[in-house]
Amino acid sequence: MIKSMKLMKNNRLYLDTSVLCAHNDFSKPLRQLITQKWFENEAKDYDLFLSVVTLEEINTFHELKKQNALKIVETYPVNVLDYTDDARALAQEYINKGAIPQTEPEDAAHIAIATVNNIELLASWNFSHIVSINPVRKIHEINGNKNYIQIEIRTLEFYGGAKYGNL
Repeated sequence: MIKSMKLMKNNRLYLDTSVLCAHNDFSKPLRQLITQKWFENEAKDYDLFLSVVTLEEINTFHELKKQNALKIVETYPVNVLDYTDDARALAQEYINKGAIPQTEPEDAAHIAIATVNNIELLASWNFSHIVSINPVRKIHEINGNKNYIQIEIRTLEFYGGAKYGNL
């Protein structure tokens, strides 16, 4: 069972693209329910962030999926972060050191953008390349070697959404 982490306001949480997509993903109903309930009830406890990379990814979606993702961005107060040179260099380091596959540069970018902006929490539903023990360990090692923060990389369940999986 996943333990939930209830945080006070001003905890900074980066949302990757998979979180925005899950809100209207009918193919994964439990994940969709958790995401919808999390936004309705838990999002207010966080300062929410995403990046220009997120918005670029959303713009590649088919029209309905794009509209649904952008509606979340418009409905909830989110801060949009730039993809700076420091973040680009760190993302490349994640790829070079094997934390994130070369084929997934956006995944590396999300983590790097959050890291260089000292966003201590990251939410994702991407179990292949982000929310997985080996990438997280490598990311922590790289961040430690470069004197960056150790970022918590979890699903929305960890950030208060676990209770919605039991409805």
